[in-house]
Amino acid sequence: MKRYINLILILILCFSLLSVTAFAAGESATLTGPGQVRAGDTITVALNVTGNGIYGASGILSYNSSQLTFVKAEPVVGSTWAVEFNGNHFVAYDNNLSTPIRGTAAMLALTFKVVNVAPGTVITVSCDDLAVSDGNADAKLGSVSYQTTVLAPKSTDNNLQSLTVSNATLSPAFSAGTTSYTAEVPFSVSQLDIQAVANSGKASVRIDNPVLTPGATTNVKVTVTAENGSVKTYTIAVKRAQDPNYVASGNNLLSGINVSGFQLSPAFQADKTDYVIWLPYETESVSVTGTAADSKASVRVEGGTGLVAGQDNVIKVICIAENGTEKVYTIIAKRAAAHDGSTEPTQPSQPTQPNEPTQPNQPTQPEAPTNPNTSSDKEASGGISWWILILASALCLTVGLLLGIVLTKKK
Repeated sequence: MKRYINLILILILCFSLLSVTAFAAGESATLTGPGQVRAGDTITVALNVTGNGIYGASGILSYNSSQLTFVKAEPVVGSTWAVEFNGNHFVAYDNNLSTPIRGTAAMLALTFKVVNVAPGTVITVSCDDLAVSDGNADAKLGSVSYQTTVLAPKSTDNNLQSLTVSNATLSPAFSAGTTSYTAEVPFSVSQLDIQAVANSGKASVRIDNPVLTPGATTNVKVTVTAENGSVKTYTIAVKRAQDPNYVASGNNLLSGINVSGFQLSPAFQADKTDYVIWLPYETESVSVTGTAADSKASVRVEGGTGLVAGQDNVIKVICIAENGTEKVYTIIAKRAAAHDGSTEPTQPSQPTQPNEPTQPNQPTQPEAPTNPNTSSDKEASGGISWWILILASALCLTVGLLLGIVLTKKK
């Protein structure tokens, strides 16, 4: 009986060894990264694992710290995976045992910053003593590495070597350091004939060469992009002559007037030129804009600031047609008077200063001259009045006496 038990244990051990060997035989790993690396770049190196049902991995991260600065490590298999470091030793695992690697997948993303090393320097990142596990058995994969050579920095040269225009004359003459030019062409020239060559063979040139607008100035741009991505733009402001048969527009109508925060009365109409706005006393200025009906017309606004309270303030919105003719729209801004009825704020009276000293050498104001006839006339008029009163009294007394004597004799 004991002999049969030992045989069974041996068979179980053999099957276990066979399963570990089978697991290890199908597992592998690689480290991959960018093909071109330059000093100052941030690079990502991926640890890729191939297997059937891998739930974890461990190893030692190795790199030259004088060439690379380690930034971070992130699991990229799925959200259930995590990575932990103890020094340079790391362990990556499926925390929920729900997202195993089946086939080939990137397990970790390792991010580094390339130190300012010389071109031609070889940098190496490796994962040593690498092992993966399916939860029951481990497979040792040894070491995997990524290696690349640091390239020379990208060129920053975004200058033009030459810029020529066969059907116009540039002003000023071309210079690599000068980016703004002007040119004038006749009406018959609708587009510039430009040739532009970059100073660096690693730079690219793009020419934006639109059709020139008659009677207007059009900007033509030549853009140079250096190998490192830096950009320089050369601009040619080209004035094309007007069509000799062209008739300038006389449209000087507005399509709208806007008074910020207030409403015109009546509502705007293109053919109506007189409007009113009512403003509270507190509003001392308004923002007024006008929109021309014709895109070739221009608009000018006069007034709108320093509005006087209690008065009509005139604001003019003037539309100037392409041919120079003008149309004036008038807005009367009626700003309310102050609350006390005055047109401007009442200034507080200045308090009287007590015991102010008399100003020296102030000339005495002469008294108004008196009329010499004033007092005498009063006296004369007063005297005449009294004499008339005395004479009247005497006359009345005399008449009374005479009447008394007559009446006495009759009796």
